[in-house]
Amino acid sequence: MSKELPILDVEDLSRCFERITTKIDILHEAFRAMTMDYSHHIENTLGKNHHIIRLRENIDFRLVSSKFHLELLFRQYYIIEREIKEYAKKKPEVIFKQIFPSHPLFDNYEKQITSIFDSIVFHLSSIFDYLSAIINYIINNKDESITKWSQLNNSCRQKTEFNNKEVSKCVIEKHNSFVNKLYEHRTRLIHEKSDIHPSALKIELNSGKIDLRFFARKELTKKFSYLRKKTKDNRLTISFVSEWLIETTIDSIIDILRSISSDMKSVSRFPENIGMTEWTMLYRNPETGIGEPVSDHMWREIEKKITAANNGYN
Repeated sequence: MSKELPILDVEDLSRCFERITTKIDILHEAFRAMTMDYSHHIENTLGKNHHIIRLRENIDFRLVSSKFHLELLFRQYYIIEREIKEYAKKKPEVIFKQIFPSHPLFDNYEKQITSIFDSIVFHLSSIFDYLSAIINYIINNKDESITKWSQLNNSCRQKTEFNNKEVSKCVIEKHNSFVNKLYEHRTRLIHEKSDIHPSALKIELNSGKIDLRFFARKELTKKFSYLRKKTKDNRLTISFVSEWLIETTIDSIIDILRSISSDMKSVSRFPENIGMTEWTMLYRNPETGIGEPVSDHMWREIEKKITAANNGYN
């Protein structure tokens, strides 16, 4: 008999949500830094409810929604485990009787967990459409015609305003390594097939202790190189995959914002730009004594926090 592969799961819920919350906070700071870059290098928008800010709020909502659905996922785990314990104590035949070809009770549990996971996928996918609109607005002189990631990806690969931009390189890399895979999975769910993720249950009859897991299907994990690599030696739970998708989305957005910042600096109107406005914000570098865009200091602090957040995470 072949040896059962070890399970990769979210074992510490507190640490999981602490990490995600920390990364969301860092992303918020990255958006503020990017917005300040726009004010310093392109057009002063301080004190205004700018289009970039409104689009960013949509991204905030989708990220918070993704995190909330991850919380729902764990809550539903708890509810299902509690129900199984009650059945094992009072009506064990409900759990242990053989039903062919599948067990309706566990079929229902699997559909519940899968529906929550699918919502996470849908929220995360929509984030990149909002991000595309922000990128195009900044790079393409306030143009608002691009509202989808697919449009942005195509523009970055053609001879357009995105030629030779750092953000174009970053968008293409993220598309190839992550975003396209996420969209492909969403498309499969919408147009082809609902992938119900299977469960596995172990019960210690003497103690009543149960071990319930919901595993990510191969159709999902094989799309992403990181997950595909992990499945060679492990079985991945849907919780593990959910956390990874959320964190990878956040990391990808931060990388893209960093590249936008670089592009804005390459066409900067600073410091002439700040002389055309009533007020602005500068950071006095303690080493040089010279005033510089406050976003420069913000990005330096962000990089420190990213390093700390990623420490010890494989």
